[in-house]
Amino acid sequence: MAENNLYRCTPRQAKRYILECLEAGLVPVLESSPGMGKSSIMREIAQELGLFLIDHRLSTSAPEDLSGLPRFRADGMAEFAPFADLFPLRNAAIPRGYNGWMLFLDEWTAASKAVQAASYKLILDRMVGQHHLHELVLMTAAGNLSTDRAITNTISTAMQSRVVHLEMEINHDEWLYDVALKQGYDSRIIAYLSQYPSKLMDFRPDHNEKTFCCPRTWSFMNQLIKGKEVTEDRAAMYAGTITSGVAVDFIQFTKAFNNMVSIKDILANPKTCHVPHDNSTRWAVITHMMEKLTADNFGDLMTYSSRFSADHRILFFRASLNRMPALRQHPAFAQHAPELGTYLLS
Repeated sequence: MAENNLYRCTPRQAKRYILECLEAGLVPVLESSPGMGKSSIMREIAQELGLFLIDHRLSTSAPEDLSGLPRFRADGMAEFAPFADLFPLRNAAIPRGYNGWMLFLDEWTAASKAVQAASYKLILDRMVGQHHLHELVLMTAAGNLSTDRAITNTISTAMQSRVVHLEMEINHDEWLYDVALKQGYDSRIIAYLSQYPSKLMDFRPDHNEKTFCCPRTWSFMNQLIKGKEVTEDRAAMYAGTITSGVAVDFIQFTKAFNNMVSIKDILANPKTCHVPHDNSTRWAVITHMMEKLTADNFGDLMTYSSRFSADHRILFFRASLNRMPALRQHPAFAQHAPELGTYLLS
C-alpha cells in the first residue's frame, strides 16, 4: 500500500467516492488487499441505484470478450459482434424493475496486457467494437493490490489515466456497524473482534499460513458457528478458516460465554448485579446484552453497562442505537447521552 494514509479510504468513504465518480460519468477502480469486501460494495451500490449488475471477471477474460467476435454479414462484409449478455448496447431494453445497468469489471488488476488493451475503448469511449454502450450503463472496476502477492499484472500507463483510482483500507468500526451488526453476526465473533480489533484483518503478503483473517474469512466463520457450540474438536476447521493461532485464541475466548451473567439477573438488579472481572467475559456479557435488547429493558441494561469500562459502554450504547434508532427517544438515552454523546453514530 501507499505509505501515506491520506491517499487511502475506508469502505464508507470508498462507497461515497464511487457514487461521486459515477455521477460525474467516470469509471472508479477500487483496489485493496484480498478479502476486504470490494465486490460487496459494488453489489450494494448497484442495488441502491436500482441497477442490474453485470459482473465480468477480467482475470479469465479474453480480448475478444471486450471487442466482440468477427462475423460475416449478408452483404459479405465483416463486423464484430458484441456478447449480448455482457454489454447492453444502445436501444437495448432496460431490465424490468431496474433503472439501468452496472458493468462491474472485477479482478481488474489481474487482466492480461491483451485484455487491458482491448478494454481501452470500452473504458474511455464506451464502445464495444463499433457499437456504443447504452447511455444507462455505469462502469466500475475492482482488483487486488500488486504489493500483496495476489495474481496481478501491472496496469499500463495508457490505462492509468482512463480511470479514477481508489485504494481502500480496513476500518474495524465501520465493519462492526455496517456488516457484523447489520447482518446479525454471531455475538462471539463480535465480542472477540471488539476486544481484539487487529484480528479482523491480519493479512501480510509474506504470511506462511494457508489462509488469513479478513472480513471474508470472518464471514465464513460466522456461517460455521452461527447457532452452534464452538468446540476444540472443530479446531482444524477453524484453523483452515482464520489461521491456527487465531483459531486457538478464539476457542479459548468463547469459553468466557460459559461464565456470563444472565440477563435475568441483570434486570433483577442492574445496580448491584455482579460485574465480571476478566475482560473476555465482560465483552461476552456486553454482546449478549445487545442480543437481548428491547425498548422495555434498555434503561436497566444501560444502568448495568454504566458500571463497565468506557470501551464496553461505548459498544453497547452505539450498537443499541444502531439496532434500534427509536431508542434516541428513550429516557435512558437522555440520561447517558451527555457522557457518551461524542461516540454516537451520525
